[in-house]
Amino acid sequence: MNKKTRKALDCKLVGQSDIDPRYFRYEVTIQEPNGDVHKAPAFGRDMQDALSRLVWNERTEAVTKFADKKPWMQVVPILSLFCVLGIFAIQSKIHDDPIWILAGLASLGAIVGMSVLWSKHLGKH
Repeated sequence: MNKKTRKALDCKLVGQSDIDPRYFRYEVTIQEPNGDVHKAPAFGRDMQDALSRLVWNERTEAVTKFADKKPWMQVVPILSLFCVLGIFAIQSKIHDDPIWILAGLASLGAIVGMSVLWSKHLGKH
């Protein structure tokens, strides 16, 4: 039971980066599961850092392609925010206590804050 996966066949140091002298440029030879072989540039402080950055960039590109194919998926977080706020508004009406609205706004702020942090994490270089 041999599962075919992507493989890094070779990684060569090309030289220092033109932009930042602390980083190096590598050329990685990658074999795809279907057998195709191609070369990809990678930048990092060392070879391991360059490979991890290459993998991170390819994962981010895959998620971006998925999000571009399904634009309706961008509406789901907004609807979930309104649902959370609606649940707290219903609780406020049932219990006749305005603290539920404040808790709903606080949770809404926490969700928005976490989404901002997550987008910054995805956009890291």
